[in-house]
Amino acid sequence: MNKKILVCTHGRFGEELIKSAQMIGGNAFKNIKAVSLLPSMSMDDYYAAVAKELDKDALNVCFVDLFGGTPCNTVLNLSREYNMEILCGVNMPMLLEVLTMNEDTEIDDLKERCVAAYGSNGFDVLKKLKGE
Repeated sequence: MNKKILVCTHGRFGEELIKSAQMIGGNAFKNIKAVSLLPSMSMDDYYAAVAKELDKDALNVCFVDLFGGTPCNTVLNLSREYNMEILCGVNMPMLLEVLTMNEDTEIDDLKERCVAAYGSNGFDVLKKLKGE
């Protein structure tokens, strides 16, 4: 099944995250789009913007920035109508994991690798280098 990947965030964080991941990993992203919640948007505007990007014939994998925030709540509401997976705490390592996967990667593997990348990339750099 085809996968459509959305990065739904407050402000332009998702747009810039995708650009930065492409700078590191190349332009291999397919079917990925950021949907930014901007200060000028109403809840209905944002809902419509996200719904416009979803695909009824694909598995929609939505990365959100903050659990309980408007982007997360919006995709959660839309998950009633669309085949969707939602991963919270989007960051660069998660998107780079997606970049390295091929179209046939099973969704459970994608989710597992993204969550592992999220968890393994948060640490005190100086302590790690000192072996503490």
